[in-house]
Amino acid sequence: MNEPPDLHDLVGGDLPPEELDRLARVDALLRAVPAPPAEVPQSLTGAVMRSASLTPLWTRRRFAGTLAFAAGLAALFFGIGAWTTGGGFDARATVALQATEKATGAAGVLKLGSRDDASGNWEMEIVVSGLPKLPQGGYYVLWLAKDGEYAGTCGTFNVGGETTTVRLTASYVLSEYDEWVVTAWLPGRDNGKAPWLLRASTKV
Repeated sequence: MNEPPDLHDLVGGDLPPEELDRLARVDALLRAVPAPPAEVPQSLTGAVMRSASLTPLWTRRRFAGTLAFAAGLAALFFGIGAWTTGGGFDARATVALQATEKATGAAGVLKLGSRDDASGNWEMEIVVSGLPKLPQGGYYVLWLAKDGEYAGTCGTFNVGGETTTVRLTASYVLSEYDEWVVTAWLPGRDNGKAPWLLRASTKV
């Protein structure tokens, strides 16, 4: 099997070191998801190819500027592999979480499970790297946001080591919200104004 191209070859040498490091983290998280099966259903392949053909990404500069879109497509391919091969989590979609200017060294992937018809709940798995360990009493929160405001919490977690994987459960209807958001809750501050650290659209 051919080795994947080096990030430097894809985006060039004109990106700041912190941006290149963030892209490398996203790449590593996506590669950690089980690989797709040898044969992907034609209906899924066609849907992905139609999405990919909407915007041509040919030049090096345009590639770097729209890498979030490319990472999302790559995550979708890996998500299909985990779903169809039973890779430990029954994911119906995989979303690449993008770091904000408040967490430039961070990256994340959110895998969404299917809704349980009996209870209305559905599972998700979040994988993050580059988030610092918080002081005692602090923790990270995964939110659903609407019109730039926090609208519903999906659970809390702490981090340890380079990469952290956590499974959460929610019962919200995703179409009623705009974004996934990760923030940090810290004791002794107004956490209602906590900065967003990771974010992604709910339109998956």
